[in-house]
Amino acid sequence: MGIQLATELVNQAIKDGAFPGAVFAVCQDGSVETRTVGHVTYCPDSAPMTPDLFFDLASVSKVVSTTTCAMHLVEEGKFELDDPVAKFVPEFAQAGKDRITVRNLLVHDSGLIAFRPYHQSHTEAATVRKAIWAEPLLYPTGTKMVYSDLNMITLQEIIERISGVSLEQLFARLMARVRVEDLHYRQGATEGEDLSRYVPTERAEDWRKNLRERRGTFRRPNYGPANAAGEFIQGEVHDPTATVLGGVAGHAGLFGSISGLTRFIEALLAGEIVSKETVLEWTRRQSNLSSRALGWDTKSPEGSSAGTLMGPRSFGHTGYTGTSMWIDPDTRNWAVLLTNRVHPTAQNTKIIPFRSKFHDALWASD
Repeated sequence: MGIQLATELVNQAIKDGAFPGAVFAVCQDGSVETRTVGHVTYCPDSAPMTPDLFFDLASVSKVVSTTTCAMHLVEEGKFELDDPVAKFVPEFAQAGKDRITVRNLLVHDSGLIAFRPYHQSHTEAATVRKAIWAEPLLYPTGTKMVYSDLNMITLQEIIERISGVSLEQLFARLMARVRVEDLHYRQGATEGEDLSRYVPTERAEDWRKNLRERRGTFRRPNYGPANAAGEFIQGEVHDPTATVLGGVAGHAGLFGSISGLTRFIEALLAGEIVSKETVLEWTRRQSNLSSRALGWDTKSPEGSSAGTLMGPRSFGHTGYTGTSMWIDPDTRNWAVLLTNRVHPTAQNTKIIPFRSKFHDALWASD
């Protein structure tokens, strides 16, 4: 296995300024190995990366939490993929969105725009949701794929209305049932709370500081020596819309350690969370419009972050903060890469070409 080659690539990426450090795990032939490289910030005196650290998983939240909860509810018969969204969220039907189905949300061909900077004009979760319900279609539903955070925020609303509990509560129940730990959301921090196990991300913005003051959240926690002055976001979701939504969102907000994600993948592949048949269906490419499965992405023929050596039925997802997970269902090999590439700035995009090289190194022949 090429884990040594991959480790060398990670070390070089750190030297090149792609990210300050990384924690990654790889499974091949049923054997799991974990590696830690670098530090939590670029300061050489900062703490080294360790396996017990929590990373902001960003859009990896979409599959680990939101999609998993949806899989569970569909398997329980609570709703069907081709049910219209408006059946559960009538307010969503306005502006020509009455024919959008749950499936459209999951494969990202709903017609909704990819992103809106809601944090610039909203400070409450309720008004963000109302704005999404009023969004017009960007393109006719089902005609192309536009990867959209709005799809997964809408799916969160469906999940919560059907289950009667929050996404956070439902996910926690599912994970407790299969003994998955170290995957959780965060809605705030108590005074003096030790956040040193959380890896710092980007520099905190003025709008975020104002929102914290308004809500009384993240007041004087202990950020640890790597971020003693609290200059950087730490233990708080990086995504702006998820921040306004209170830290629990369908598209982002989950924090996790390498052990938590390792156990999640093991439980998923073993059919412990939902059946193996359900996993197979939801991780299968759904159309010729894109590489999207249901919630998950699949390996595209060219340019995939999974590289070139993982199998054609591989599925996974990436996260804006520098996280990713890729799974090959045929070999049952998988890899999880956790970095804080947005530290100290999200303008650094060197991780994009790195990901494919990293995965190819892992599966390279000796």
